Amino acid sequence: MTEKLLNPWLNMLPDSVRRVNSEIIHNLFWMIDQDGNYGFYLKTTKEFKSTEIDIRLRGISLIKRNYENCGELFLILNRQNDWELFFSVCKDIISICVAYPNNEEMVVAVENRLKRWQAFLMQNTEISLSLMMQMGLFAELMFLNNILIPRRGAAAAITAWGGPEADRQDFSLADISIEIKSYKTSRSPQVNISSTHQLFTDVKPLFLIAYGLTEAGNGQSIADLISELEMLISSESISIIQLFERKLIEFGYMPGMTYDVMYKFTVDSLRGFIVEKDFPRILPHQTSPEIISVNYIIDLQLCTRFELDVNKIA
Repeated sequence: MTEKLLNPWLNMLPDSVRRVNSEIIHNLFWMIDQDGNYGFYLKTTKEFKSTEIDIRLRGISLIKRNYENCGELFLILNRQNDWELFFSVCKDIISICVAYPNNEEMVVAVENRLKRWQAFLMQNTEISLSLMMQMGLFAELMFLNNILIPRRGAAAAITAWGGPEADRQDFSLADISIEIKSYKTSRSPQVNISSTHQLFTDVKPLFLIAYGLTEAGNGQSIADLISELEMLISSESISIIQLFERKLIEFGYMPGMTYDVMYKFTVDSLRGFIVEKDFPRILPHQTSPEIISVNYIIDLQLCTRFELDVNKIA
């Protein structure tokens, strides 16, 4: 069950502020401006070196200024109906502030996190991930963590990761392409194909890898896998680490954020298939141009003649 959020702006009057938490050393406040708009206010102990802020958050106004020898950063929500999403942004910023006791380091970290939110909000209108979305991302992260990075290296594996693009394979390496699918172990091993290009390539071998998952309290969540991957790639270049973050954001996952519902899974089955010749699929060149999209289901129980050892794929 999703935990009900408590609105911190309730019972506040226009043009008022209230400290977020008296135990936090930084000056962080909930606020309501003169027009009754919800806001968040960060006050630093020194003036900002620059009051420029090249960040645009959809539905949120940002103000950065120096006032009376202090720096002030305001986040103002434009539409009160969006307060839950705004609250999530504020909670995330608060967690960043708590992690940095040094004032200047905190400001840099906050602005970097706001840039993440800028990228996230450009593509997403909500911060929840459905069970099926979490299963899909879990399977791809599991493949990255346990198979592809150990064999190909972090830089090559993350560069090959296509993220949520439906018209291409999940992983495209120089010599092979790989499509990752997941299904509930409690049901038949059937996987959903959402485009004619997912199981098509005419330039290199294509493989399908399917994870059978069970929702279990003693399993791992996508947040757990991301933490493991962040440790695994921590020594890589900044560009690779940022690329990994960008792929997650494109998937609809905001790194570092606390989600109300985060499912945990165990892997019960891992199967690999070579997609060749008469493998059951709908191909783009066999589809009438009047058909602009397809969605179909493959029963893997009927595809055993194409099955091969996953360890021989990547």
